[in-house]
Amino acid sequence: MKDINSTNINNISEKRSVKKHINHVMRGILFYNIIILLVVVADMVIKTVGVMLEHPGGPEQNAAIDALLGKLISNGSSSIVAVLIGTAFLLVYYRKDSLLEPMLALGKRPSAGMFAGCICLMMLAQILFSAIAAGAEAAANQLGYSFMSSIEAATGTSKTLSMFLYAGIFGPVIEEIIYRGFLMKSLQKYGKTFAILVSAAVFGLMHGNPLQSIFAFMVGLVFGYAAMEYSIYFSILLHVLNNLLFGDVLTKLIERLPVGGQNLVYIIVVGGLAAAGCVVAFRHRKEIVSYFKRNNTHRKYYVYAFTAVWMLLFIFMEVLNMMGGMEKIS
Repeated sequence: MKDINSTNINNISEKRSVKKHINHVMRGILFYNIIILLVVVADMVIKTVGVMLEHPGGPEQNAAIDALLGKLISNGSSSIVAVLIGTAFLLVYYRKDSLLEPMLALGKRPSAGMFAGCICLMMLAQILFSAIAAGAEAAANQLGYSFMSSIEAATGTSKTLSMFLYAGIFGPVIEEIIYRGFLMKSLQKYGKTFAILVSAAVFGLMHGNPLQSIFAFMVGLVFGYAAMEYSIYFSILLHVLNNLLFGDVLTKLIERLPVGGQNLVYIIVVGGLAAAGCVVAFRHRKEIVSYFKRNNTHRKYYVYAFTAVWMLLFIFMEVLNMMGGMEKIS
């Protein structure tokens, strides 16, 4: 009887300890995202007030505000400032967690085959995302709704230099530092699989886009494995290539082609790499499954993680963001 009571006490103590740590980690992640939101909104409000003072009342004011909002949506300057401020906050917040040294360790160098395999798996995720997006849009249309704004937000290219720099360089680098660095390294003591899966889930939710979150989760698994087994520099490289090369640069290179030509290039490049991704996933399926099983932890840790208060608050905030991505067809 004493052994049973002792076991129960130990389980309760462990649960509290794990949840306390998860809450500490997720509090930082939530505050980071709130800081980004506040900085971007503050920039928008200040500039809007400036336009209102410059154009006091009337249709001129409305037109000027509309023009300003159009520019702000395609401008990445405030987002760059926001993520830099957010990262500075997390450096202070996690200063006692001893994460920087293991996070920035060089690790082993990936082989050319591993690098190519990760690229192919990323493109496979892209094709799967396209199929899911098409299916979700068709299903939503039957109910009188549309995901088109979410799809356009997820697939749109940069229209300004600042947005190009944010989406292609600043965003990927800092997201890897936050989600594969601070977050994943904090969770690694509960098992590699746990850390990769939970960080990928949080990374997906962070996008606040119901369809893009699925894609972000899938590539987050690739980035997580790359950072876990090699180094964060490898995951940064993959993330930059995904956003910069296969996002903006490829689109810019083919945008002057007729639509048929654009589709053909997309099929050859992305489709070809995705097909190779299928081959990689099939040939190494046993190794992939074995890796995640071997490095997994007890399912109770997943329950602890996703029922921690600050994790639930983070999920709630991102779900609210996602709700705006589904619009009623007028």
